[in-house]
Amino acid sequence: MHRNAVTGFVLALLVCLLPMLSSAQDFPNRRITFVVPFPAGSATDGIARRLASDLGKVANVPVIVENKPGADGNIAALAVLRSEPDGYTVFVTTNSTQAANVSLFKSMPFDPKADFAPVTGLVKIPMMLTVRADFPAKNIAEYFALARKNPTPLSFGTASQTGRGAGELMKEREGLNIINVPYRGSPQALTDLMGGHVDSIFADPVSSAALVQKGALRVLAVTSAKRAPTMPDVPSLDESGLPGFELIAWVAAYVPAKVPKANVLKLNAMLTNILNEPATASFLSATGATPFPTTPEQLGTFAEQDTKRWAKIVEAAKMEKQ
Repeated sequence: MHRNAVTGFVLALLVCLLPMLSSAQDFPNRRITFVVPFPAGSATDGIARRLASDLGKVANVPVIVENKPGADGNIAALAVLRSEPDGYTVFVTTNSTQAANVSLFKSMPFDPKADFAPVTGLVKIPMMLTVRADFPAKNIAEYFALARKNPTPLSFGTASQTGRGAGELMKEREGLNIINVPYRGSPQALTDLMGGHVDSIFADPVSSAALVQKGALRVLAVTSAKRAPTMPDVPSLDESGLPGFELIAWVAAYVPAKVPKANVLKLNAMLTNILNEPATASFLSATGATPFPTTPEQLGTFAEQDTKRWAKIVEAAKMEKQ
């Protein structure tokens, strides 16, 4: 190739690459959007809004939250995948879209592993089997007894695949006469529980904490392997006759797979630093959540392992695919 031609090619290549390099170096320099697959008032929403506020201060750019509930998170996932792959649209999602849905849907409109780049884990959250204060079963043993002898099935409301999985697995292992009532978000499920439209719900501690503290709701058991630090008097299902029972939700940040790696790493650094701040840890602890900061690679491995675990859970609980 002629020397002038080579020089021209190199210059042309630099012209193309310089905007990309500049963009990566300047990132972020404008508004970031957190897309949440559940409605306002849900646990994921509350955590996303707190982290959005903190990230805005650290990055010195506006960070907003957009709620796109529906189809157990798949609607929000597709919206993120249609966005520009530049790191300015972040999917603040859960194990529903990134691990469970593959086994719970007959077909998926996206590939959680191939279409998304993991950024960092955010939090882990146990679920709580929760009833109204006047519900006849005062503890988990009485709930099991009532659910076996009652001719009419007891209902349990769920607003996530984790809640549904916990209820179906509990039903199968204990031989309970209970039926799932799905909701698009925790607020509606809690409203129906308070109104007597469902007998119980698998609630997250973030959205239900105020009602529990007021005494309007009573927690019978938690789905974590051990008792939750914020509820030391509430037994786990593991210690309530279901040895080995553990099913918790996790929240994490993802971006479309084609987002530049440099931008992914910048988001990871900012978010993990926020999660390691004592003030953030204190806020999360008060809501029953545990910080879950990771590298992108660690989150990818964790999600892959949890996807395999969900396949076993769906089979063991005999859950029908949607």
